Amino acid sequence: MEVGAGRVDVEEVAALAVLPLTVADQPITWDQYAALGEDARAEYIDGRLVVSPSPTRRHQQAVHRLVAALSAALPDDLAVTAGWSWKPGADEFIPDVMVHERTDESVRFTGLPVLLVEVLSTNRADDLVVKTGRYASHGVANYWVADPNEPSLSAFELTGERLYRRAAYLVAGDIARLTFGPGQPDVDVDALFAD
Repeated sequence: MEVGAGRVDVEEVAALAVLPLTVADQPITWDQYAALGEDARAEYIDGRLVVSPSPTRRHQQAVHRLVAALSAALPDDLAVTAGWSWKPGADEFIPDVMVHERTDESVRFTGLPVLLVEVLSTNRADDLVVKTGRYASHGVANYWVADPNEPSLSAFELTGERLYRRAAYLVAGDIARLTFGPGQPDVDVDALFAD
């Protein structure tokens, strides 16, 4: 298969796709990543392929409940999407939930999201360390981290120094209206993580 000016070894790319970053730690070119196609559950971070295992039912339920809560609180010029690629610069992320300007883009969003949400799962270090730093450096003003294990939701806001400060921390039993830019959704932590 030809991609760009070089050849892509499909077996080599497929072998990389089954390994998490901490094991594979193998560089991959953008052309090799793009050759995986739109259905690959992988991100491209710092020139490396990051593959996440299939999310749990509880994870997906939380994602869908967040999408519903956010959708109900958004003005018409914004949209909320689950599991859609965002490409700032050389990286490509797949946040669990993204609030963004309405767009005609279909493969990936290339603008600046209003809010990104990660629901923690097995790749906690990527969500808590790697993505937090990258999202801040790219100027994402609002970042939420939902943790089904605690259960909790942390809402972070970007500071002038491109660092996040925690603006809200909700735990089991908490119900609050959170503000991010133009949105003010009501979040019920118990309902978010209910079975």
